[in-house]
Amino acid sequence: MLSDTSRKLLLIITHYSRHFGRMPSLSELERLSGRMPVDIRNGLKELAEENYIEWNPHTPPEMACIISGWERDNPSHRDPKEVIKDKTEESNTDYWMYY
Repeated sequence: MLSDTSRKLLLIITHYSRHFGRMPSLSELERLSGRMPVDIRNGLKELAEENYIEWNPHTPPEMACIISGWERDNPSHRDPKEVIKDKTEESNTDYWMYY
């Protein structure tokens, strides 16, 4: 499970890269996350160790590459196919009988 800083950085870099088409710089991550540069670098190291991003700690954050843009261990971020499969196990009459 990711720490709060790492989770926040993962969401920021995922949304930022999809919106602007590039990775945010360290100063942009500092502004968007409200964290200090040391905490940002530690969070990025954690993301790299957990294989959420590819990043060399000796390079700037703009050089990172996103592997997975969402947290894997979080039950609220399940695969949409699993959600559909779970819903099809119930019949449609259950809704009307038990509502």
